[in-house]
Amino acid sequence: MGLIAVTGASGTVGSRIVARLSSAGHRVRAICRTPGDQPSGVETAPADLTDPAQAVGVLDGADAAYLNLPEGGDEPLGSETKVGRNLIDAAAQTGVGQVVMHTAVHADRGDTGARILDNKTPLERALAASGVDYTILRPAWYLQNLWGARDYLTQGIVSLPWAGDMAWAATDVEDLAAAAVWFLTSKPANRGFDVHIPGGVSGAEIADAAAQVLGRDVAYMEAPVSTRDYVEGFPIGDAHKDAYAELFDYFRATIYLGDPQPVTAAVPGFAYRGVEDFLRDELFAG
Repeated sequence: MGLIAVTGASGTVGSRIVARLSSAGHRVRAICRTPGDQPSGVETAPADLTDPAQAVGVLDGADAAYLNLPEGGDEPLGSETKVGRNLIDAAAQTGVGQVVMHTAVHADRGDTGARILDNKTPLERALAASGVDYTILRPAWYLQNLWGARDYLTQGIVSLPWAGDMAWAATDVEDLAAAAVWFLTSKPANRGFDVHIPGGVSGAEIADAAAQVLGRDVAYMEAPVSTRDYVEGFPIGDAHKDAYAELFDYFRATIYLGDPQPVTAAVPGFAYRGVEDFLRDELFAG
């Protein structure tokens, strides 16, 4: 494998992919607005990917690319669309051998009414029609979101804006990174894969897992507020908060689960990390 370009290289997903690729000895180009510290030997490429010319520049010479599309700023969904289109076009223009892109569970459906999901549907279709070999990974709500609830968990409570027995798709970012690295360094699948813990997770399950790890009682409480009020404290802009509240309403109105088994057959040795494993190995490590 030659040069592998990773967009969003300083973020939650991209940084893990860069680290895995670098430690395995692959040539890596880390792409983002401000790459920051990267592993030794990793090429850095600061870029504004809303500019088509810069998108072409950072993918030029890459044999494979990981597309991690941003949702940020005052128009998070518009930014995601612009960057996604630019990168897909740039991959085709520069002759990238294969692209791995992540979207989200149910992004292949379209017309869900949850804009965070529906905004990704035309990007999936554009990549499939681009002529570039590809693999799409569809993760879900990240277990790493629980870092924001760590202090509450240590005090014995976890609270989300839905019933404790409601299951929804959840993904450990390390699982997403593992699948991404395998596809980037092997053959493309030219299809999409859901990536989430089989059966999903529930608030009650998170509380029980935390109790096991912390050795104390942890209770689940359904937050007595609207989803919009629940996300008010998130460190994102108002437009992004509106979209997340809409997504959480979708969680409550449907069964937000995909089919997480095909990726385990496609990726040798792939195994999902459960909630208790995440809490023990990362959130409360040591």
